[in-house]
Amino acid sequence: MVFEHGDVYLQVEGGILEVFRRNRIIGSYRTPVKWAKVRAEARKGGVTRLHFGNVDELDEPLFASTTSSKHLLATIEIETVDEPRYRAFFTEVGRQAGRRVGG
Repeated sequence: MVFEHGDVYLQVEGGILEVFRRNRIIGSYRTPVKWAKVRAEARKGGVTRLHFGNVDELDEPLFASTTSSKHLLATIEIETVDEPRYRAFFTEVGRQAGRRVGG
């Protein structure tokens, strides 16, 4: 599965999630889907930050909203209006991997 929007490229292949952002500062993020967590943090100015990291417990949702970004390994900023597109991608990834998606 591939999701590409603006400068962000997400790919799931062989059970591995990879996140790439086209810029010189932020590197890629790569982890098994069963360990991945994505947390959406709404910010002011129509921006949402997507924080990527690894779950502490295997029953945590793959994708959920958050107010905290601690223990996360990579962050991308997207326009808040685009958040549903990302949520839909991660909902499908979660469905295929047997992972739930939270609120």
